[in-house]
Amino acid sequence: FTSLRISSLNRHVKTHSDEKRHVCHLCLKAFRTATLLHNHVNVHTGTRPYKCNDCDMAFVTSGELSRHRRYKHTLEKPFKCSVCKYSSVEASKMKRHIRSHTGERPYACDLCSYASKDAYKLKRHMITHSGEKPYECYVCQAKFTQSGTMKIHILQKHGENVPKYQCPHCSTFIARRSDLGIHLRNLHSNMAVAIKCSYCEAVFHERYAFTQHKKTHRNEKTFKCDQCSYACKQ
Repeated sequence: FTSLRISSLNRHVKTHSDEKRHVCHLCLKAFRTATLLHNHVNVHTGTRPYKCNDCDMAFVTSGELSRHRRYKHTLEKPFKCSVCKYSSVEASKMKRHIRSHTGERPYACDLCSYASKDAYKLKRHMITHSGEKPYECYVCQAKFTQSGTMKIHILQKHGENVPKYQCPHCSTFIARRSDLGIHLRNLHSNMAVAIKCSYCEAVFHERYAFTQHKKTHRNEKTFKCDQCSYACKQ
């Protein structure tokens, strides 16, 4: 990070510190900077000082206002991928997209070999270890660990009047056409950077083929003791 102003540098340095000196007088939550505290207090008071000039919406932070204007009014996507034609409204989404080219998966599960390119998917994965089932079917109240599993359940058990779109590349059924498009992009699009299997030498340019291949290693015990015959999966 570099800056022309010392104040910007000082603000940036605080992002590397765990010190939180700015305390909310309403709930005692602490923050690194006065700006973060100010935005937090606005949430308590309902103050929304950043008003959109194009509609009646108002926001707690200037960042929220900028995102709103890009999504709803200007349709500007200032963050461009240097590898493909993808562009994004937000820098965080571009960072996640770049990982689809590099294959980087920095969010790793500490209980198994799963790793993800974004924190949300890791959080969703961790539910499979905890046994928590936060997603409930609105028809029969059956509970599921993931929303996708619940959607499949609704389609299969209660989907007489729900439109079903089948993926042309696999056996997946999806209720909405837009979700089918997301499924095709995430699992069946060709990736410029191949994914290498961590168990063998196989490489893949399609994520679905890679996930299917990984299942062939499911019962393999790849970690072997060099002192005896003991082996385990993780």
